[in-house]
Amino acid sequence: MSIAELRGVTKGAPSEELERAIREVFLAATGGLAWLKPGQTVLLKPAVNSPNPYPATTHPAAVGVLARELSSRGARVVVGDQSGIGHVMHTPRGVTKGSTRKNLQACGIAEKLDPDVELAAFEEGDWDKDFFLFKNDKAAHWPNGFYMTRWIEKADHIINLPRLSTHSMAGVTLGFKNLVGLMREDSRIEFHTQGPFFDFMKSWAKREKIKIDYPRSGDFFEKITEVALAIKDKLRLTLFVGTQAQVTMGPDKVSYRLLGKPLESYVTTPDTGLVFASADPVAAEAVAIACMAEMYRGIPWRHRAFQKTLMAMNGQAKELGSYNAWDNPFVAHALRLGLGARHADFSAHGVPQDLLTRLQKSLG
Repeated sequence: MSIAELRGVTKGAPSEELERAIREVFLAATGGLAWLKPGQTVLLKPAVNSPNPYPATTHPAAVGVLARELSSRGARVVVGDQSGIGHVMHTPRGVTKGSTRKNLQACGIAEKLDPDVELAAFEEGDWDKDFFLFKNDKAAHWPNGFYMTRWIEKADHIINLPRLSTHSMAGVTLGFKNLVGLMREDSRIEFHTQGPFFDFMKSWAKREKIKIDYPRSGDFFEKITEVALAIKDKLRLTLFVGTQAQVTMGPDKVSYRLLGKPLESYVTTPDTGLVFASADPVAAEAVAIACMAEMYRGIPWRHRAFQKTLMAMNGQAKELGSYNAWDNPFVAHALRLGLGARHADFSAHGVPQDLLTRLQKSLG
């Protein structure tokens, strides 16, 4: 069985073609859902960091197709997330800003779901009762552990549904970064304080009276990657829809303003988009980075120049295409943790040979 499944989708293809590709990849990468038993709970974790539509958030078709396939086989399907700190703020006193539930509706995901699919906005849970402290010897950069939603405990299986996007702090926001949406707010703020451009996090935390006196240890990427240890035994698949991607700034559609005007992430739409998935989260991450590097190659020079400058100011993350996918800090640390293996073999259908060759070279 290939380490990853890929399907090509022609630019401008009808929605039926995209949905067919998602379904084929999903079933092929899960062995026809061999692990699922009727009545089990499957948690789908999309990237709903904001109310903005795809590609700033997960493609609604990915969530809709998977939910229908799982429900048809007797699963209880739950779609859950907690939006980013810029849009939702959860504190010990309750929610002081925003709503993930409303963001699920605004970005178009909720309307793709049948009535029997449950929506879970993690911030709606009780600060103490609905989150638990996770500690693991392998999570060496979290000596005091981190807090995660109890939906992890309730689920029998978890499927990760990120989108392809760059990230002003982390360089990219893909599968491993998407798992941050499972964390309680204080743990999210803790890892952010280790990264670049963290001053805005300090101001939010101070305003909400959340502890921020964490020592600076520079383990931003390690902390994020180690979150995956909390779901390692239940994670069945990571699936991407890459018909579009944000290849500058991020994670939101608008991350910065210049003289009061919004600066939007540059979105690229390749001639052949890719739908791909793997049961190995490391392989999925590496393929995603290779795909993004391919999309980034042809963007206008002014957007590339801006992104180069942003990454130079960042000081921790690197520009797309300037490193091998396996050397990405998320991928490298995940390999050290044993979360997956270094494999470049995949099964591809409908992908032009020249594109396939370039992807294989990136993953060589």
